[in-house]
Amino acid sequence: MAEGNAISSLHSWTHGPADGGVNVKKVAMDREQYRLRAGIARWRNAVRRKPLLYKRGDNRTLSTRSGRTLITAPLDISIYSFGDKIERYNDTIEFLKDISKNFRRKDCFVDFSKTKRVTAAALVLVYAAIDKASALRPGKAEILWSGSEVVNRMLRINNIHRLIRGHKISFSLDSVKSMPIISSVGSEMMEEIIDYIQNKIYNDQMSPDTEHVYGDAVSETINNVRLHAYPNSKLQDKKWWLMCSVLGKKLYLAIYDTGVGIPKTVIDRPWFVSAVQITHPQEYASILEQHPGFEKEKPLLLRLIPTKISDEQLIMISMQGDVSGTKQDKHGQGSKSIMALVGDTADGVLWVFSNGGLYKFNQADKKPEMYKLPKEFPGTLVQWNIELP
Repeated sequence: MAEGNAISSLHSWTHGPADGGVNVKKVAMDREQYRLRAGIARWRNAVRRKPLLYKRGDNRTLSTRSGRTLITAPLDISIYSFGDKIERYNDTIEFLKDISKNFRRKDCFVDFSKTKRVTAAALVLVYAAIDKASALRPGKAEILWSGSEVVNRMLRINNIHRLIRGHKISFSLDSVKSMPIISSVGSEMMEEIIDYIQNKIYNDQMSPDTEHVYGDAVSETINNVRLHAYPNSKLQDKKWWLMCSVLGKKLYLAIYDTGVGIPKTVIDRPWFVSAVQITHPQEYASILEQHPGFEKEKPLLLRLIPTKISDEQLIMISMQGDVSGTKQDKHGQGSKSIMALVGDTADGVLWVFSNGGLYKFNQADKKPEMYKLPKEFPGTLVQWNIELP
């Protein structure tokens, strides 16, 4: 029976006895009416609490719970999954998009209840997405914890729950056992980061040469963010996020920014065209064959080169730098310091994600690997895997 019909029928059962005595039938009917109304109220409450799906413009779905938007994290939060596990990367990128679009536009939950595994580098991207989406949005947010205590521990150590709730995050690297994710601009905290690696990870046993290599790599990466990643932005908007963790005998150090990406900034280096001529002579010749005279029209040439050379190849050119040896500017020699940090480590690995490409260099075989990413990477992540002594 429909809700309205049930209630209207109950209202029709109200005739009492003429002598004013207790009408047993009426009492019974009143009780039945109360029971049905209570049942209807419980049903309405259950419907209100039940997650409701609604369609987004991109044909994905988001849920609601208690009137709040649910931003649901995937089973695996990872950016390293390729081949037959490519969905892990794709799901993580879509999760970041959901955060960017929906976090605190209205009241929301960030739901990790289904998450069973998370990698540290991917968590930096999640932190950055929440950090950026928090600005100037009126809604409130809360976290739904995972069923995995390992996942929850990573979320707590890195202050994800506090960031979601809108708390101000501050700490001293002198007093923490494990470094949480750091957010900063410019060269702020650069010295503190190197001191932390020296004092807490190397137990003050790092040689001056090794400390110099770390300092140069971190400095170059952060300077790249400041100088190139955010063109036409104010310094306070040129944010970067850093993760530093130890697992067994390996140090994982990553710096992430949400700027325009290496493939879009490497073309501005003064040595770029000459590097392309040397590293990709066929592609360069093809451009000039199709567009004769463009060799002297540098702005037009710079627009055409990325149409022939993929993002992962452009990242590789950035890592190699001025292969012609002309040494045209102090900061234009490619990522020499970034490469050097894995250069002296037997099992050192460098990962560079940016835009549509991934560049990976493994010191063990000294051979770079390049991959086309299935979904656009939001910015640039530089990560080193360093074997500790």
